Amino acid sequence: MEKRINNLEFRRASYLLPKDKWPDRPDWDIVKWYPNEYYNKQDEFIPIKGNPEFYQHPEFPFFTVHKDCFKHPESCYSIASFEYDEHENFYELHFVSDRPLNLNEDEVKTFWELIKFGNTYLNDTDRNGDNE
Repeated sequence: MEKRINNLEFRRASYLLPKDKWPDRPDWDIVKWYPNEYYNKQDEFIPIKGNPEFYQHPEFPFFTVHKDCFKHPESCYSIASFEYDEHENFYELHFVSDRPLNLNEDEVKTFWELIKFGNTYLNDTDRNGDNE
């Protein structure tokens, strides 16, 4: 169960693994969404010969951008994660570096709302461990 409020979202973590290799109890993230500065700007970049996956920045030749970066109007990054502790049989919240400290006042309120929501969703003992 994912939940987005304005530019913050509680959602299942993504993994760079086939789904059958994911952990039994995957992490859940709180992410911050922001406008993607590359969205629909593929024509402003130079295709790299022999590598159609990447484009060269027109002003910085050693800076490349993957073709997928032009596809979506928003990008996001994790600011916190709920990670499952098998020993405690409980999801624990961990901040990603100091990122939550950089939220504005309204975002802090939303962040705490998502923390409470995520904690209830993940650690509700009536769910019998089913976090799908």
